[in-house]
Amino acid sequence: MKFGYLFTALTLLFWVHPEPIQAAERPPDVVRGAPIIRWAKSVGEHRYRSPRAYEGTIKYYKKTMRRGWKVAWKKIINTSSTRAMHIANRNKAKNKDRWEGINIYEHKGATYIYVIYSDKEKQNIKEGKKPSKKKKRTKRAKKKKKKKAKKRSKKK
Repeated sequence: MKFGYLFTALTLLFWVHPEPIQAAERPPDVVRGAPIIRWAKSVGEHRYRSPRAYEGTIKYYKKTMRRGWKVAWKKIINTSSTRAMHIANRNKAKNKDRWEGINIYEHKGATYIYVIYSDKEKQNIKEGKKPSKKKKRTKRAKKKKKKKAKKRSKKK
């Protein structure tokens, strides 16, 4: 009897959701504000080799940049030996304008990612300044801080 319920539940699940269930993509690594695909190898200044094929890299970026990123996509070149796509950063907030665009291109079977930084960020890179990191406080940390403040005020 239990097998019948399990079989019915699985049948309904696959009938309602016929696509294969996929694991969520891991978020990209952020290098000086620019998102870089996970496990990409640095091959030069601001240049990375993607661990995926061209189509897979484009699909990854389109999937991860759907929410929260203000970007514009533009096809640069599409020939038999080279394909390229440009992602323009349209977010002009104070701390988020460190990169202006990302070029994703395939040449001779290898896929590369090139980050175009703003002039201000290029100057910081030349001077050797590290990017500022803001600590994000979790809800737990905020509550803990409030409790400490209350204890201090009670003692006084």
